Amino acid sequence: MNFSPFYRDHDRPLQYYVILLHASDARVLLVPDDADWTLPHFTPTVTDFRRVRHINEHMREQYGLESVVQRCVAHRYDPVSESQYRVYALKNRRATPHLPRGGKWYSAAELDRVHITMPDHREIIRRWLQASTAETVLALQAPWVNQGWFDDAAAWIQAQLAQLHIKALGPIVQERVWALSCVMRLETSIGDVYFKAVPPFMTQESVAMQEVSRQYPDLLPSLLAVDTGRGWMLMPDFGGDSLLRVPDLSRWQEALRRCAHIQVEQASYVDDWLARGIPDRRLHQMVQLTEPLITLASRLLSGSPPGLSEEEVEGLHALPLRMQLRCVKLAAYGIPPTLVHGDLGGNILVHGERYTLFDWTDVCIAHPFFELTTIIDTVFDDSVLQHGSQCSHAVAECLPGAMDGIRDHGTPGRGIRVVHTSGCATSSHELYVDSHECGRGRPMGARAWAGDVAQEFAAVSAAGGLT
Repeated sequence: MNFSPFYRDHDRPLQYYVILLHASDARVLLVPDDADWTLPHFTPTVTDFRRVRHINEHMREQYGLESVVQRCVAHRYDPVSESQYRVYALKNRRATPHLPRGGKWYSAAELDRVHITMPDHREIIRRWLQASTAETVLALQAPWVNQGWFDDAAAWIQAQLAQLHIKALGPIVQERVWALSCVMRLETSIGDVYFKAVPPFMTQESVAMQEVSRQYPDLLPSLLAVDTGRGWMLMPDFGGDSLLRVPDLSRWQEALRRCAHIQVEQASYVDDWLARGIPDRRLHQMVQLTEPLITLASRLLSGSPPGLSEEEVEGLHALPLRMQLRCVKLAAYGIPPTLVHGDLGGNILVHGERYTLFDWTDVCIAHPFFELTTIIDTVFDDSVLQHGSQCSHAVAECLPGAMDGIRDHGTPGRGIRVVHTSGCATSSHELYVDSHECGRGRPMGARAWAGDVAQEFAAVSAAGGLT
């Protein structure tokens, strides 16, 4: 059984099921399924679990309901039964005078008296009904799952547009929703405008984007409005095409040279960024926090699926010392910490000769090569560039070649070994975000991290980087 929403067997049909809450109380909609009852469901044409516009469109077209997606609450793939499906929780925005297609609203107490076509849905529904009525909100919980959040966000969007004398020309449309962001789009008199919200532990994104757009307007256009306390941003359509769709190595090299320019300049202003609340992921911090992070991950991921086996937990506990040694070795090269975007791979837009760096949710102060390892790990394969794995060295040299401090270390080949050495420490940095996923009862991200870090150590060992 696979529980990760990122996983999908493309040879098997995928079904979407919808937990739609009543507009005014804790009841869920079930619809007839022959002699049984089932959650509303459909076969999606869009299968990225974060993209949700089509879900709301389906509910409107098939059931006449106006809904808001709160989150994906379950993903199941069972190779034995050859079934795979996702379950989404939605909020019904308006009172429903007529039940759709003979449907009926059921409370948690009534579920036991109903025969449900998919028996395991019963517990999923019950857990979500319980969570939706909870009086306390978890500190790490995504705000958009809370009742009334969408209306508050919509009111803020309209107020900001009014202050900017921008006219709305259509409704607010949800585009993407997952644990780390909620993105909505609105057609206006100046073109499409995008709203983005992030969880409380990522509100530094709006702070960073404001300052980056001020200092480097050619790399990030100004935001329309920001609420840094809530992590809300209103942005123009940045336009352009994703660099992922540009199979030209020279364009990647040029984009990374621009990033290196920022890193060189901002290395002198680390204290200013830290004072703004940008997370501190410098190497001495990584050394201190590696063991607590791995302890947290192993505790939250052990036991029931999709957790780790006993053997995997034991292997995870063996990593802290090795990862700390990686940080020490990396520090010995004397490369100063600087501003790091943290997730550049899929977040560079290209417009002619210009580039836009967006989505700064993983921004931090860290070793500059943390930036490059995430790009090489996630982008450079044959789906982006032909002979992508062979291109990684050419790309890696862009950053060392741009920084005077690295030239002093000798040949480009040695600079590339520094990049490989940074890979394991980068994995620790990424766990900070994934550990928040664990805290919300969603261990899939950290589960993937546990496998990735093991692979990273294997790759570095093969390259001679652990000696």
